[in-house]
Amino acid sequence: MSLDAPGSRVSVMIRLIGFAFLALGVTLTYFTYTGAEQAAIVPQIVPVFYLGAGLLIIVGLVAIIARYK
Repeated sequence: MSLDAPGSRVSVMIRLIGFAFLALGVTLTYFTYTGAEQAAIVPQIVPVFYLGAGLLIIVGLVAIIARYK
């Protein structure tokens, strides 16, 4: 499939969105890890941030490795 085919454009866009979700998830995880102690985030809320970041990372990885036809 060439880059001019409509399916290929969709595949590239989905992969770019996957990379964006992956980067957002990793960034959220990093800032939650480094800022939890210094910003006095309520300890009960930290797992919610980790869950959200984990879901973003999983969705990003699935979008990156999936095949679209």
